[in-house]
Amino acid sequence: MKKIDFKTIIICGLILFIFSLRFCNKPDGKIVTIDGKPYQVVKHTIDTVYTPVVQTVYKKGKDIYKEVPVYVQLPGDVDTVQVVKDYYSKVIYKDTLKLKDSLGYVSVTDTIFNNSILGRVWDSHINKIMINDKMIVKELPKNQFYLGSELGLNNKTVFSSFSPSLLLKTKKDRIFSVGIGLGPNNTVQYSGGVYIKLW
Repeated sequence: MKKIDFKTIIICGLILFIFSLRFCNKPDGKIVTIDGKPYQVVKHTIDTVYTPVVQTVYKKGKDIYKEVPVYVQLPGDVDTVQVVKDYYSKVIYKDTLKLKDSLGYVSVTDTIFNNSILGRVWDSHINKIMINDKMIVKELPKNQFYLGSELGLNNKTVFSSFSPSLLLKTKKDRIFSVGIGLGPNNTVQYSGGVYIKLW
C-alpha cells in the first residue's frame, strides 16, 4: 500500500485557501449593526406621513384676559355720532398664523363689540408627522465547511474508490473541494474541484 503524501495534501489545502480568499469578498450593499451584530441591508425605505389634527375652540370675551385701559386726552373736535356708531358696531378681525416646516396653521377670529372682545374662536389645523423607517436585513453570508466522502462505482469490481473530502462554500456561493482516497489496486488518489452557482 502506498504511503499518503501529506505534502500534496498541504499544497491542495493552500490552493483551496488562496481561491477562497479570491472569491470571499465583502458582501454587496450597506452593512448595519443591530444589537452588536452586523447585518446586510436588503431594503430600506423612509416614508413621511402627515396626519391632520383639527381643533376648534370658542372663548367668551369675559374669559379673555384684559389689561387695565390707558386713557388718552381726546382731541378738541370729536365726531360723537361716529364714536357712538363704532361703539355699537360689531367688528370681526381674522388672522391666520402659519407654522414652519409644513406643520399647519392656526386661525384666530375675534368679534369686537362695545369696545370689548365679545368672543374669540381659534381653529388649529396641525399636521401630526410620523416617519416610517423600515429596514429589511439579512444575516451576512459566511464561509461554510463540509466534511464528507465520495464512493466510486464501476460495472466490474462494484466499488472502485473511496475518498474522504473537505468542501468550502464561500460567501459568494462558490464551492471548493479537496479529497484524498484509495483507488483500484490500493492506489492513493487526490481530488479537487471548483463549483459555481448557476441559478
